[in-house]
Amino acid sequence: MLIKPVLNAELFGSTPNGEEIKLYTIEIPGVIKASIMDFGATLTHLYVPDRNGKMEDVVLGFDDLAGYQKKEYQENYCYLGSTIGRVGGRIRGNQFELDGVTYKLEPNQGKIHLHGGKEGWDRKVWNAKPINHDSAIGVEFSLKSPEGGDYPGEIDFSVIYSVNPEGELSIEYRGTTDKATILNPTNHSYFNLGGDFSKSILDHTLRLEASRFLPIDENSFPTGELAAVENTPFDFTNPKEISVAIHQNHEQIKLGNGIDHSFAFDVQEKCASLYDPISGRLLELTTTEPGVQVYTSNFLNGNIRGKGDVAYKQHAAICLETQHFPDSINQKDFPSVVLRPGEVFSSKSIFKFSAQ
Repeated sequence: MLIKPVLNAELFGSTPNGEEIKLYTIEIPGVIKASIMDFGATLTHLYVPDRNGKMEDVVLGFDDLAGYQKKEYQENYCYLGSTIGRVGGRIRGNQFELDGVTYKLEPNQGKIHLHGGKEGWDRKVWNAKPINHDSAIGVEFSLKSPEGGDYPGEIDFSVIYSVNPEGELSIEYRGTTDKATILNPTNHSYFNLGGDFSKSILDHTLRLEASRFLPIDENSFPTGELAAVENTPFDFTNPKEISVAIHQNHEQIKLGNGIDHSFAFDVQEKCASLYDPISGRLLELTTTEPGVQVYTSNFLNGNIRGKGDVAYKQHAAICLETQHFPDSINQKDFPSVVLRPGEVFSSKSIFKFSAQ
């Protein structure tokens, strides 16, 4: 039986300056249903079935735009489902040097420049265009990021969200620039495969095809080392319950208040998986990126109330942010995040959902 894809657009709310924000829903009925708004090109909802076929939302967010506009959320910088740019993660010293020029970055989280800063792509209204190709259906969001402020060069950037009958959510990025700059985007969705956001993900099982991770210092900057995961809480080369890692008495767990670390993938295909034993939902990840930032929502504390007025507490979800390593521009041994005129940045991550 042929399942007909569905694409809908509806009003999600208005910004304080009166801009109408639309919500685009792409669906393969009974298989996967994703909603993305044009504010921040943000994944707001993601419904996938459990082992009994029950469709439930598995990403943190809000019921309407008003939630994303609240002061306590805007000032907390937790980026629920947002497209992050220009650069994911922290940049040491809030500055970088490129072609002999030093660029200084404005801090936005305390004294640190995080995820593109105060005017990051998570706070922009993107242009949206529905797309339909082969058996997949999706929406392309595009943005022109002008030179000025923190980063050099004007970037033309797009992100495509699409779903297909195999239960895959694909996120593809493409970017060009008119001047040498740096670019390291990611998606910041918070996953809880149980579908009950009042419960934690500590009983979820995580697997990472990564024999090395990036230790951090007291300010959560990578030290520059790629350390072996062997004999540490960060060894997920075999599936392991997240609670087992977080509850270990290890200096890196203390520094991150949980897991807030990048991992270097040994392979790109099916390089990670996340499993909820109660619902039976399984997420399998494939990416073109060299690594993933794993964040176990260590600093959610119940102050932000999300869908259904649920208080989002510590470890309510886990982020799997596929990207180049944080602070790469200041680490000569990390893969480069420099983009130059004439080059095309491209990246693709596939989140495949099934149930067991």
